[in-house]
Amino acid sequence: MIRAATVLAAFGVCIAFAQAPDLSKMDIVLQSVPDGPVAVVNGHPIDARVFKDVYMRDLLGWAQLNSREVPDEERLGIAINSLRMLVEREVLYQEAVKRNLTVSDAELQKVWAEQIADLKKRVTKPGESELTEAQVLEKANTSREEALKELRYAMMVDLVRDAIIKENGVTVSDAEVTEWFGKNKDMTKRPDMLRLSQIYFRRDTSREDIKKEAAKQKATDAYNKIKSGQSFEGVARAVSEGQYKDKGGEWPVLPTTDFPDFVQQAVATMKPGDVSAPIESKEGWHILKLLEAIPGQEGNLETSKDRIQKMLLAQKGARAINEFCSTITSDSGKVRVYLDLESQLRLRPDLIQKLGKGEAAANGARNGTAPKAPASPKK
Repeated sequence: MIRAATVLAAFGVCIAFAQAPDLSKMDIVLQSVPDGPVAVVNGHPIDARVFKDVYMRDLLGWAQLNSREVPDEERLGIAINSLRMLVEREVLYQEAVKRNLTVSDAELQKVWAEQIADLKKRVTKPGESELTEAQVLEKANTSREEALKELRYAMMVDLVRDAIIKENGVTVSDAEVTEWFGKNKDMTKRPDMLRLSQIYFRRDTSREDIKKEAAKQKATDAYNKIKSGQSFEGVARAVSEGQYKDKGGEWPVLPTTDFPDFVQQAVATMKPGDVSAPIESKEGWHILKLLEAIPGQEGNLETSKDRIQKMLLAQKGARAINEFCSTITSDSGKVRVYLDLESQLRLRPDLIQKLGKGEAAANGARNGTAPKAPASPKK
């Protein structure tokens, strides 16, 4: 089972990060990164650049998930987990080399082709020609050689990871699945979902006096075209300024509560096929078409069984891998950490309390093994 599919996904996040707000300004973690390696595992260094890439990727992920600035205690927790992941990954890579596991050039090129094709689609903006491989790599600030090297490394780690899990006889029984479902039935509920299409016109923020009327007029003209018989999808493709215009304005299917309040209020009185009059929001003007309202469902063991089994297998597998790696990661003679988070904690004792681990947090900052502070709920 190849999990290296996340390698180029990380490049995609790096591309997104280049266009995101500056999360690194006066970063408490980046101030602690040494000029040399952040850690050394059995004599093999983990480059500071690699750590920064992983840390910034996870930092951006947290910011996007929670829609707010990342507090310092979360930055420390993310850094500790990023470092711990890199140390564990190096331990596994060294074990793969020790076992003479290999990835053939044919296997490498096959996975590379799949990943680069997927990444091209995800980073190409709607309405633009698909980026070339060279353009994608340029945006990700990497070379083909470096990307292939990282991909081979990740595939080697996957091979030994799967071997260790198999050797530990990791399985999940039907009884375990049933027990988990009984205790967590509410988590398997499917919420009410919506299929919607939208035609959207953004405000012109450069002209305060005309921004509202210009967007409103565009929305009115588009609505009149639909009322006169033109298809919603055709008008969306022609004039919408929304991100899904090339799909006729159709959004991904999402839980009803994930949509903005003005959308929920509008569709509450609509039937499938109905088109709303233009609706104003703080972002601009919207015309909505309700495609389908999908009622939620109570949790069901049969429909949830496969998903629960995969989740429990992943949890057991992670424990097996952690136990395998701990014989090395817990040995200070084999793993040396140079990321100096401890000095930042000495300056900020309040962060130790926020991390919730007291002395364990300080020790974790010293050796890269402290658990991550729990993520705050999305606001």
